[in-house]
Amino acid sequence: MRILLCLSRRARFRDRTLEYNVSMDHSKLVLAQAFGSQGEADLAKSMLESAGIDAMVQADTVGGMRPHVAWSGLGFRVLVREEDVAEARGVLKPPEGAPAGNLVAVQSFGTLDQAEIARHALESAGVRAEIQDLTWSGSTFRLLVHEEDVATARQVLQPPQKAAT
Repeated sequence: MRILLCLSRRARFRDRTLEYNVSMDHSKLVLAQAFGSQGEADLAKSMLESAGIDAMVQADTVGGMRPHVAWSGLGFRVLVREEDVAEARGVLKPPEGAPAGNLVAVQSFGTLDQAEIARHALESAGVRAEIQDLTWSGSTFRLLVHEEDVATARQVLQPPQKAAT
C-alpha cells in the first residue's frame, strides 16, 4: 500500500511538471519588448495575458538580490511565442498621435514606480501622460499631461475621499 501511494505521488508530480512545461514551449519564445524595470515588464505581461497572449518575463537579477544587473544588461524582457509576436507588439505599442499643446505637471512622485502606476491609471482613462525624471537635480519624478487634459488627470489621480464616521 505504501509503495502504491508513493508511486501515485510521483505520477501526479510528473503530470503537473509536464503540464507546466507544455503550457509555454521555451524553445520558440521571442522578445516582444524589453523594459527598464520589473514593474513595467509585469504590467506589459498582464496586458498581454488580458489580450489572450501567453507571456513571461525574463531577467537576470541574481535571484532578485541585484536588480541593477538586469538594468545594466538586457533589461527585463517580455517573451511570447513566435506566432504571437506581431499581435503582442501591437498590444504593447503606445497610443498614437498625441494632441499638440503644452505639457503641464499634474503631480510629483518620490519613486519611478509610483509615477508609472499613475501614468498607467491616466492612460487607462484615455489621458496620455509622460514622466519627467528630475532625480539628477535631487528632486522627484513629475507626471506631465497636455493642457486640455489637466482637469481629467487631476480627477483620476485624486485620492478617494474617506467616509465620515
